Formats: sequence, C-alpha cells, structure tokens
Amino acid sequence: MLSSAHAWHFNSHTRDQLNSVADTATLVLPLGSTEQHGHHLPVSVDATVVTHLAEAAVELASSQIPVLLLPTIPFGFAQHHLPFGGTVSLRSETYVNVLTDIVVGLASQGFRRLIFLNGHGGNESPMHLVVDSIASQNKIDIHVAAASYWKIAQESLQKLDFGGASVPGHAGHFETSLMLAITPDLVDLQSRPDDYGKKLPLGLADIPLAHIRRPGLWETSDGRTDDSQLASAQTGAHTLTDMTQVISQFIIDFHRSSL
Repeated sequence: MLSSAHAWHFNSHTRDQLNSVADTATLVLPLGSTEQHGHHLPVSVDATVVTHLAEAAVELASSQIPVLLLPTIPFGFAQHHLPFGGTVSLRSETYVNVLTDIVVGLASQGFRRLIFLNGHGGNESPMHLVVDSIASQNKIDIHVAAASYWKIAQESLQKLDFGGASVPGHAGHFETSLMLAITPDLVDLQSRPDDYGKKLPLGLADIPLAHIRRPGLWETSDGRTDDSQLASAQTGAHTLTDMTQVISQFIIDFHRSSL
C-alpha cells in the first residue's frame, strides 16, 4: 500500500497494489445524486456531503483497519426531482444494474468487503435491492452493507433542533448547515426561502413504520421540506464531526464482522 496521505484512496494505487489487498481491505463506495436543492443550494449537495463524510470517516478508520475509498457516484435515482430542473437521474432499474455490475466486477477481482455509503434518499430502495440480490440471487461471495449516513448517525442527529423540521429533510436547515460548513461559497443565502414556520407538503410526516408515496406530492411543493433560516456553519461543522465519528466506527465494525 502507498505510504502517503492518500493511502486510503482507491484511485491512488496501482493494479498490483490493489490486487495485493483485495481479500483483506474493506471498500467504501459513496452514493450521491445530482439534483435540485431549492433556490439557494447547488445541485451537488448530496454528492458533496456524502463525499466529505466518506473521506473523513475512511481516513479515521484507516488507522485501525485496511480500508479504501472508491470514487463517489454522482448520479442516482432522482426522478421525483426532474420537474424542477437542474437534475440528472437514472431510472431505478438502471441504477440497480449499475450498482450490481460494480459489486460483481469487484468481487471477480477478489474484493470481499464493500459498503454502500448513501447520501440521497431516492437511492435507498434500489441499493437495498442490490444488497439482497447479490447474496440470494447472484450468489456472489462478498460481504456487502448499505446504509444512508443519516441513519448510521441517527442518534447524534436527534439532538438537532430545527423548529420541528424533519432531519435530514431536503434543501432546508440541515443540508444548508452542512453546506455552509463544507463549501460556503456555493450557498446563496440571499435566495433562501422564509416560510415563517409553515410546514411544506414534503415535510409532513408519514405514518410511523410505513413507506408512503403520494402521487404528485413533489409537484405541489417547492421541492424542499423546510426553509433554512435556522441553518449555520457552526451547526454544520459540529454535526459533520459527530457523524464522522459514528460512520467511522460503523466501517470498523463492519470490517471486523466479516473476519
């Protein structure tokens, strides 16, 4: 392996170096999306946030286990964002095939551990299908996990108080705070909405334990769950630090569970 600051980057290694660690290293593949995020955030939010978290968590975990970070996939299943513009989306069946091909290809080279670290809600169902089918349908000998960063760090996010708004939500207080901490130059605060506490349709809670989709709901909204008046760089930085710690431990626990 490379003895440098980039030793945990998959792309920094030669094929010989990667072949030599294929059966011992855990791979982390960040799943992002390129989609509208309201009037004040760039379309890169999901990819930017999950990449930041993956890099920080993998670097931290690399001191304890052999782990490599794959390049982020910037496109996902985001069909519901198409009506607003500024969105690149794959159909669900296409996305399932893409993720499946990646896993099958890596397994054929001897890699035995892979984590999908997800940063976009629309990716959850297809990535879970891939994980289930890899073992039961494709019969591929590889240890695979799939988890969204906000679910891994759910306990640490419960202490956030955004006036009753959902967390993580979409293009609201939470994501705006993270982006203010990561890339503040890409946040246009002058264009952020102010709902004065009004809850938008997308922010309405589903029935507990149910997965509900309402036809036309996104089209009747402004493409976001809440406003961002409570967002701050300080909140974002603190939250990123907390999530990094939890995600790093998740990676370590996953690796050790496969030994």
